[in-house]
Amino acid sequence: MTRSLARLRARLSYANVTATLALFVALGGTSYAAATLGRNTVGSTQIRSNAVGSSEIRSSAVGSSEIRDRTIALRDLAVSTRSSLRGGVGPAGPAGPAGATGPAGTGLTAAVNSGGAKVGGNARDNVNHPGGSNEYTVEFTRDVSTCIYAATLAAASNGGATEQPPAGGRVGVASAGGASVLVKTYDGTGAPAPAPFHLLVSC
Repeated sequence: MTRSLARLRARLSYANVTATLALFVALGGTSYAAATLGRNTVGSTQIRSNAVGSSEIRSSAVGSSEIRDRTIALRDLAVSTRSSLRGGVGPAGPAGPAGATGPAGTGLTAAVNSGGAKVGGNARDNVNHPGGSNEYTVEFTRDVSTCIYAATLAAASNGGATEQPPAGGRVGVASAGGASVLVKTYDGTGAPAPAPFHLLVSC
């Protein structure tokens, strides 16, 4: 026994003793600190920002009394929570009063045969149509440069008979400036050709 103690003493050194004490402190320091903390000694100043997460909070541990008023915004709530808070659609309210009646739109029209004669509508009678061409300049009694135009090949009276448009033909329409509208007609092959048409101008 005496020989064993002598061997142990011979192996003891300052470094061995220091290392052993440091190990005991490291292993027992946390427990010691937890055991010596007094009640209500840890506050917000001792807790690092974002150190407490949902995993550290017991279920139902945080209630309305622990939350300061107006500290939770709508964006902090889950989408499912927002949906559950949204109420059902209520009944439709009473209809509001009718609005004032706007001014009536102005409709300007013209029916023109292939020879360039106006045979219907409220356009001026003097349609400009060079003989044999596919161009017709229709003039109205007011400025129509900012209006909307629509033209279509259509049957029209010509010399007491009804003139039919060419099958498969087409028509183009554009402003000619001021009170005038330019209409161009084409046959079924797409070639320029005179043809009867109807013109509608909406302002």
